[in-house]
Amino acid sequence: MVSIREFTNNAFHQHHGLQSTERFGRDTDPDGDGVTNELTRADITAVTLFQAALPVPGRVIPNDPEIEQAVLNGEKGFGEIGCASCHVPNLSLNRKGWIFSEPNPFNPAMNLRPGDIQTIRFDLQSPTLPLPRLNFMGDDTVEVPIFTDFKLHDITSGPDDPNAEPLDMNQTTWSPKFRTGNVRFLTKRLWGCANEPPYFHHGRFTTMRESVLAHSGEALEQRKKFQALSAYDQDSLIEFLKTLQVLPPGTKDLIVDENFKKKVWPPKGR
Repeated sequence: MVSIREFTNNAFHQHHGLQSTERFGRDTDPDGDGVTNELTRADITAVTLFQAALPVPGRVIPNDPEIEQAVLNGEKGFGEIGCASCHVPNLSLNRKGWIFSEPNPFNPAMNLRPGDIQTIRFDLQSPTLPLPRLNFMGDDTVEVPIFTDFKLHDITSGPDDPNAEPLDMNQTTWSPKFRTGNVRFLTKRLWGCANEPPYFHHGRFTTMRESVLAHSGEALEQRKKFQALSAYDQDSLIEFLKTLQVLPPGTKDLIVDENFKKKVWPPKGR
C-alpha cells in the first residue's frame, strides 16, 4: 500500500468485512450482509490520522554492562558485515516531511484525494502527540531510525528457494505475472523488530538468527560474513537486534533501559 488511507480502506474491507462509502459508494451493500454505509469518509479519516500519530519504536538497552558491551559490539558488526547497506539505520526527512496531510497526495484512486474535501494537516513532531517522537537534528531534518532502504531486493537463491513466493503479490491477480512467483522483497523495517515475531518477509521463522541465516541472493555475501563471525560476535549482533523495540505507552524517550527510563547511549568511555 502506498498510503495509510489505502491500507485502512483495504484492511477494513478484506479483514473486517466493513466497506467504506468512499470505496464502494453510498447506500450500497457489496458483501450482502444487509448493512449499508458501514464506514463514512470521516471514519476512515479518523482511523488514518490515529495511525499516523502513533509513537515511533525505539531501543531498550539492558542494565547489564556485559550485555551493553555485546550490544555495542553487535551494532558495530551490523555495519561492518554490510547489513546496514540495505537495512539503513537512519533515513532523513526534510522539506517538512514530518507534516502529515489527509487526504494525502499519495492516496490512489478509490480513496479520498486532495481536493475532494478540506485537507487536515498536523505536525508529527508535536509534543502534544503520544511520545516518543523523532528528534530534530538541528539542520531542519528529522532522522528516522527505521533500518530499511525501502527498496526491493532478491534475497533468495532462486525460484526453488523455500523462501521464494509462488505468487507475486506485487502484481494484479488477473495478470500473467501474478503466477510467475516472486523473489524480490521490500527491505524489512527493523525498528520494533524485537516485538514482531515471527520473522522474515513470510513470517515463518521463530528466531532472528533463522532470519539472518535465510538471507541469500543479493544478501548472500552478508550472510556468509555473519556465518564467519565468532560465536560471540554472532550473538552480539542478535543482542543488538533485540534492543529494537516498540516502547510501551507513556515512554517519553527513544532510548531507555529495562525500566523504561531515559538511557545514556552509548555509555561514556566505550
